[in-house]
Amino acid sequence: MNIIPFGSKVRDKITGFTGFVVVRIEHMNNCVRYGVQPPLNKEKQLPEEKIFDGPNLEVTAPPKSDLSQAIENPNAFELGVKVKDLLTGFTGIAVLRVKNKHSGDRYGVQPPMNKKAEIPDLKTFDEEDLVQIDPPVPKKKNPEEPKRPNGPHDHRTAIAR
Repeated sequence: MNIIPFGSKVRDKITGFTGFVVVRIEHMNNCVRYGVQPPLNKEKQLPEEKIFDGPNLEVTAPPKSDLSQAIENPNAFELGVKVKDLLTGFTGIAVLRVKNKHSGDRYGVQPPMNKKAEIPDLKTFDEEDLVQIDPPVPKKKNPEEPKRPNGPHDHRTAIAR
């Protein structure tokens, strides 16, 4: 996955929209999307930020050298683990991570389907308020046992005639 640095000037290949990368959203299925903030318009108004899929963006200029480059915190959780919000008690699976240029990471938490077979909305929480409560169990690879010839193994068999 090629990560576009915060502050890079980008252009969406489909719409032609241009602006600067200010947010990165990482989904559990490896989809990466970016929040792109355009510059001031002719009326000196700041247009709304838009979200684009990473592969649709081309970098047209690297971040300006006089911009501060925040050091990214390492990820607190792998996506796909069960987490709990310590403030509300809300639990679910961490399915997305939102990284902002100068603020803490947030995680999107998806609760399970309810008793009415409805899928509740995903909620986002600050990383600092979450604890991992159930890591996914990695599938253990069974080492291949050497093939043994037919017949009894590890015990003796008496044959009577």
